[in-house]
Amino acid sequence: MSSGFIKEKIKDKPVNRKKLFTKFLTTVFMAVIFGVVAAVCFYLTMKGMETVRGEVNPPEIDLSSEDEGISSDEALSEDEVPVEKNDGEISSESENKKSEPAKMVINNITNKVLMTPEGYEKLYASLHEVALDAEKAIVTVTGSVSNTDWFDNTYENSNNEAGLIIAQSEKELMILTSKSVTDGAEKVSVSFVNGQTVGARIIKADPNTGLETVGVSLADIDDKTMEAIAVAKLGNSSYPSLAGTPVIAIGNPLGIRGSEAYGLITSNTAEEQMTDMNTHLITTDIYGSANASGVIINYSGSVLGIITTKYAEEDTKNIITAYSISDMKNLIERMANDRDAIYMGIYGIDVTDEASENYGVPAGAYVTSTIAGSPAMASGIQSGDVIVKMGDREISDFGDYTEALGQLKADDDVTITVQRFSRGEYQEMKLEAKVTSKE
Repeated sequence: MSSGFIKEKIKDKPVNRKKLFTKFLTTVFMAVIFGVVAAVCFYLTMKGMETVRGEVNPPEIDLSSEDEGISSDEALSEDEVPVEKNDGEISSESENKKSEPAKMVINNITNKVLMTPEGYEKLYASLHEVALDAEKAIVTVTGSVSNTDWFDNTYENSNNEAGLIIAQSEKELMILTSKSVTDGAEKVSVSFVNGQTVGARIIKADPNTGLETVGVSLADIDDKTMEAIAVAKLGNSSYPSLAGTPVIAIGNPLGIRGSEAYGLITSNTAEEQMTDMNTHLITTDIYGSANASGVIINYSGSVLGIITTKYAEEDTKNIITAYSISDMKNLIERMANDRDAIYMGIYGIDVTDEASENYGVPAGAYVTSTIAGSPAMASGIQSGDVIVKMGDREISDFGDYTEALGQLKADDDVTITVQRFSRGEYQEMKLEAKVTSKE
């Protein structure tokens, strides 16, 4: 009996041409739809990119808009300029809040302005307006002396620097300037922004800073000049992030009367030690004259610093540097009120948090040295002492010490409480001192 395999032939399924054609048409239709959508998206994307690049409807420059935010320096608190109290003294506290709002200029210019030549032109025109408004408080102070030549002809030598109107009393304007301009002068005069020139008297000088106040009688100033001038607005220069603030130097920053220059603050942390006071120096990237004078202002027109050439370094002697106005306000008030500088004879610094935490140094005014023959040395104050109290006033840093000293009068007796390091710890001591006039 034989066996065999069953053979089966499988035939291909007949092609359904109608169904295949339908799938083909569906694929073509979807491809067309996809291409149309892609084209529309591409077109809209390119239009958006053109707008971003500024190729379509570039934004208009608008520096006067107040709803786009204010500059970083505008956000700083500002003290009003000194005003007269009922007792006739000048105070730097905010007692007059009726001043008009300052013009605001946007600092983040690159985000707000299309940098075309026209944009730059409008930008600097706006900044120039800020400078012109602030220059109402700028004057030129001239000190003159008469001499005789070989032929007995009389001629006049004069020296001039920029000055700043800092206050107005019932009888005169007080102007801050440099003491060097009046040294040895037989006659002192002041020229205002509109050109009127009048005589002036020396009020008070400060030997530490070389600054001086002079007074001009209101009776000598005509009505047109009074309308053209203004008392300066004193700003806040103690703000911790002042570096990078855009500023304008006005007065005589380039050695030419009425000149102005633009730049940035590069630092406000450098501190200069002086007798019985310290002051911060504001440095800028503005290249000026080696004989520069005047002030630096922020974009709201407030004074941030008084230009000084006293501390110019050899490699940066033409860089504009200024006394921090916040450190000068008490000094300006004292000189405007014709009060003598009170002298103790101490150089010192603040006690840092690091010194307190790591070495246990108490908070106060740390004495680095005393001047020979000074009231401080006579009272027994030594370098290394920490002044923690003057009279009944607590002293937490060297600024407090300077302010407390400024409230005293010549020949006043004062009890000074110090912490002195002895036998491995700080011990409290009370010392008696008689202060004198620095002049």
